[in-house]
Parts: sequence; C-alpha cells; structure tokens
Amino acid sequence: MRYIFFILLVFISLQAATDFEDALDVYKSGDYTNSFKAFKALAEDENDSDAAYYLAYMYENGLGCKKDQKLADRWYKVSASLSHKEATEDSSNEIKKESKKLFFLLDNTDSETDKTIKQMTQSLYNLKAYKTNYLIPVSYKYGGDYQNSNNENPQNVETEFQLSIKFDFAANIFKLNEIYSVGYTQKSFWQSYSKSAYFRESNYNPELFVTIPTAMSDDAKFIKALKLGIAHQSNGRGGAEERSWNYMSATVLTQYKNLFTEFEFWSRLPDARDYNPNLLDYLGHGSIKFSLPWDKNLFTLLLRSNFNDHGAVDFSYSHPINENDDLFLYIKAFSGYGESLIDYDRHINKVGIGISISR
Repeated sequence: MRYIFFILLVFISLQAATDFEDALDVYKSGDYTNSFKAFKALAEDENDSDAAYYLAYMYENGLGCKKDQKLADRWYKVSASLSHKEATEDSSNEIKKESKKLFFLLDNTDSETDKTIKQMTQSLYNLKAYKTNYLIPVSYKYGGDYQNSNNENPQNVETEFQLSIKFDFAANIFKLNEIYSVGYTQKSFWQSYSKSAYFRESNYNPELFVTIPTAMSDDAKFIKALKLGIAHQSNGRGGAEERSWNYMSATVLTQYKNLFTEFEFWSRLPDARDYNPNLLDYLGHGSIKFSLPWDKNLFTLLLRSNFNDHGAVDFSYSHPINENDDLFLYIKAFSGYGESLIDYDRHINKVGIGISISR
C-alpha cells in the first residue's frame, strides 16, 4: 500500500488546472466584436493578464477591431508585466504566448466538449503533462503470455502506470510560432499482487521535438500542426533482455469538428548494437490515433499495423470523477503486439481500470 500511496502523491503533484475567461467562449462562438469588448474591459478594469494577451492577439490579427500592431505590442507587454515582475527577463514568456496561440487553431464545438478540448490542450505551467498520466491498479491479461524472466512466473493481474511530462524550452525562433520541447514518458508494469511485488517491465522514452502550427487564424486548415522529433526508447535492462531503439518521428495533427487524428510515422536510426533487429516487424513504421472528446467524455483509439499479422489496437476512455474535473476515471484495453518492449513480439490482450490526471 505504501507504494500505491507514493505513486498517488506523484500523480497529484503533476496536476494542473486551467481557467478560461467567459470572453474566450464568446470568441470561440465567432462573435469577435463582443469578445473584443469583453477582453478590453477585463484588461483595463480588472488587470487580467490573460484578457490583455487575448486583446493583443485580436489587435494583431484585426479580429473585432481595426488591425493595429502597435497596440498589439503594447498589450502583449501589459500581459507580460501583469504576469511577471520582470517579464522582459523571463524566457518562458515567449513560450507561453505561442502556447496560447495554439488554442486559437481549434474549431468551435459545444460548451462541454470545448471544456474537454481545453483540458487536452492547455496547461498553466512550463512543466506540463505530455501523454496521458494514469494509474491502473487492476490490469488483467486475458490472452497471451508474458516473457518469463528473472525466474519469475508473472501473474495475469498486475498494476500498470504511466508518467509523462514535457518542458517547453524555446519558441518562435524561425517565426513559425513553433514550440521546442523535451519530453519524458515512463510506462511500468508492476506485479504488485505477487509475493515479491517486482516490476515486470519498465519502458523509458525521452524525446526532443518541435511542434509547428499550420495556421494562426480562425479559418485554420484541416491540418492543425506538425510535430517533428528524435527519441530513444529502452527497458534499461542490458544483456540478453535489453530492448532499445533510437528513432526519428513525424506526426501530423488534424481536426474535423471534435474528432482529432494523429498520423505518426517513425524511422529507426542506426544502433551501435542492435538488441532487437526485428522490432519494426512488429511495431511497423507508424500509427493512427483518434481522439474524440464528447461532452465530458474522452475516447481514444490507436491503431498500429505493419500490413501483416503483427498489428495492435489500444483503446481508452476517461471521464471526470470530481467537481474540479481534474481527476478522471480511466479505462484502457489493449490487443496485439508491442504492449511493452520486453514482449514486443508476443500477442497480448489486456483490460484495466483506474484513474488519470491528464488527458
């Protein structure tokens, strides 16, 4: 129990709430005239830094007002000075500005779905949730066999969790509104119900990537952003049970109404020592992930195939379970190859239920 308590503390420490002004909802409805007035009133009368930022953005793009770059620059500075005592020396200010711009790419949906989309795309801190952070106390394998390692016989029921964070360290260097980030994801499989309660497998995935929006206007294209990166993935074991690889990746993010689609492609980089030469025979060279926020629900479906019998299907569902909508019921199901690196060439069927703190 002390281990579960410790993991819960780690998850809670990563939580980040996001508060949006009502004026942003007016903006998202397409009523730029009234949203401009609302942002202006909040910025001038309430010294609201977010409203000052949105006001600057509307001046910069001529939304609900006459385009005026001087006023845009003025209100960007006001927004920064309200947020930081020494904004001109704060390197994170440019990152925050470009991060907020990304939200303007997204198409309008109904109010509850918009709230879920905001939870997917926004964060208040430089250290942010990256991929889903979840804890599944009960993850049940109902098909396939785990690799028997360390003279242990893995049980069908185990605990699974994932910790994933990123740090945005630069933005807009080439004036493309791009954001540069480093990310780290750890996915662990814990045989918490066995006598020795050992970790059957952990996979470590550091990344360096840049996210480039495709447009910065309300009539943004179907393709919303492009992500380019370089990464390493390993189980850190060494010896005969070492599984690792280096790769480059490209991801295209699209949105059609409230359906988000990520097309990810990867290419393996040469390794000094190839621990798993047939890895891509099972992982393939890409995946398609669908994310469907609907009301307060979020459904995801990831499909991976190498056009052979070695594909995989990964499904998840989440729904808020507290009043602040920052703790979620999380249900996950997996079928196929590549569930973990140690078992990349074994077909595994699993289903689990737990909680998540990021979407």
